[in-house]
Amino acid sequence: MPLSALFALILFCLCQVAAATEAALPLLPGQDRVEARPYARYYDESEPTMTLARAMASPDLFQATGRHRGAAMHWLRLAVVNAGAAPGRWLLDLGVPDAEYLAVYQTGAGGVVTLANLGPDAAYAARPAPTRMLAVPVALAAGERAELFLRYRTHADTPLSLELYAPEHYSARLARADLGNGAVLGVLLALTLFALLQYLATGQAAFLAYVGVALSMMAFLLQFEGYNFGYLWPTHGAWNQQAPVYMATCIQLAHTLFAMSLFDTRRRFPRLHRIFLAYLTLLPANLILYLGAGWVWPTLAMALAYVPLVLAGGVFFLRQGRTEAGFFLAGTAVYILFNNLLFGLSVFGFGPDGSPFLLPKIGYVCEALFFALALARQMQTLRRQVEDGLRLRLAESEQLARIEAEKHRLELAARERQLQFAAAGHDLCQPLASIRFALAALRARDGNEVATRHIDQALDYTDTLLRGLIDDARDGHAQHRQASSLDRMLAEARQRHQSAAEHKGLALRRHPTGYRAEVSELVLARILDNLIGNAIRYTARGGILIGVRRRPDGLEIQVHDTGPGFDTAQRDRLLAPFEQGDAAAAVRQGHGLGLHIVQALCAQSGYRLTVCSKPGRGSRFGIVVPR
Repeated sequence: MPLSALFALILFCLCQVAAATEAALPLLPGQDRVEARPYARYYDESEPTMTLARAMASPDLFQATGRHRGAAMHWLRLAVVNAGAAPGRWLLDLGVPDAEYLAVYQTGAGGVVTLANLGPDAAYAARPAPTRMLAVPVALAAGERAELFLRYRTHADTPLSLELYAPEHYSARLARADLGNGAVLGVLLALTLFALLQYLATGQAAFLAYVGVALSMMAFLLQFEGYNFGYLWPTHGAWNQQAPVYMATCIQLAHTLFAMSLFDTRRRFPRLHRIFLAYLTLLPANLILYLGAGWVWPTLAMALAYVPLVLAGGVFFLRQGRTEAGFFLAGTAVYILFNNLLFGLSVFGFGPDGSPFLLPKIGYVCEALFFALALARQMQTLRRQVEDGLRLRLAESEQLARIEAEKHRLELAARERQLQFAAAGHDLCQPLASIRFALAALRARDGNEVATRHIDQALDYTDTLLRGLIDDARDGHAQHRQASSLDRMLAEARQRHQSAAEHKGLALRRHPTGYRAEVSELVLARILDNLIGNAIRYTARGGILIGVRRRPDGLEIQVHDTGPGFDTAQRDRLLAPFEQGDAAAAVRQGHGLGLHIVQALCAQSGYRLTVCSKPGRGSRFGIVVPR
């Protein structure tokens, strides 16, 4: 017999004798679940130099506890025995989705069998069992005793769960876990869609940042539950090892951007905004150090620095009276508790029993829910402020309309009185003219020169007074009804709204006109501003045309648009305050006050408002100024 073979046989016999003194984990075929951790023995290598032969020959190196941080490689030794009367197959669940390195050996009566050999770039198909979580198949004959040796290195030295399942029970366990993961992902996805719709409707940056937070959480959850490797990149093992680092950085990035946008730090708190920007700048630098040089301490330092930063910021915002800060603080505190504290303790071996990957899922869901409540509270506060502003604007508009109506009434009354005085003066001029004829006859007689001269002077003075009264009435009437160039007024209105139309990509055109009308330029300008502003706000594409048409009863100033239009039957409802057409309400634009203000101004000025519209074909609003 060769010397090397004899040495191996002696070594194997020594190992069997040494193993016989250790307690072996008894297994029965078809068992649901067996906890193997109490039977495991550990050894941590400072340098990855130990071979399997040395591990088999040195049982005294293995201790009941291990987990020395910073070890280059970890060894695990587990003795098992089939206590049943029939052969059995089990799956050793390691409790992690992947490992940086994993080699599993089974020693027994049949010699040494390699059950797994996975390097950092191993593909998904190289796994010993085709499951999303790492599991190693173990087969034992009836009464067979064997030892399992595991040489491994996991991300951040995450501990192995070490549970043995019958294959069918393990499949059922993964199926139940899939249901739970689906529920968590469903909640996060629903919140993401809600935030995305709110962003599209309101344009608030906080909703977009929340979408980033939820998406990065979902990506990380799919990663540490093993779905990404199995379904997205099964042939890219090296990338699968680096993906968690990128995803964790994205979570920190999105979390910081959410805090900045939620509290509007750029405008309200510039100093805190600069601190957040500095943190965002350090995140990619930290990622480069980790991936390039393998430095872990900058990552830990960044995580530790973020905790007081975000908590202090939340407390500051809460003291500023921002009610949404309470929900933000609650979500952040839950995230820190489950993801940083409890999950970190589990990685170090001091956490609660069970899979450590359950803790981040709890933290993600709770934080996402609290952040959604913070957004809802902020929107509720903003909506209340907008409603208060709208009520104030409506009250001011109604007050202004009442003042202008009263002014118009008083002007009409004053004009009527002036006209009455002018008419009376005109009537008085007739008898005065008759007196002048009689005076001429008296002047022809001798001896009446002095009397006729006195009467003539009195008549001249009376005539002067009456003509002055008529001139004042005429001047006041002309001042109230000032003849204005409608073309000039339309050109000025187009100039005021040209930039807003160009910003939306709309064509604002004016049809030239030579008509003039006696109008109040201030009132007509306000009416045009409301109609053109509404047309620009609710028109998505096309343009707006303004012009003047002659009507039997006057001149009609028209505003045409290519907007969504509405049913003409809704005209009376749309003239009421805070009412909008269906298309306008769907896009949540405007407040429904424009037409109400236009109607009030027309009523007080004696103008007639005309409305013509068809759904999908635009609208036409007209103001008929009487001749």
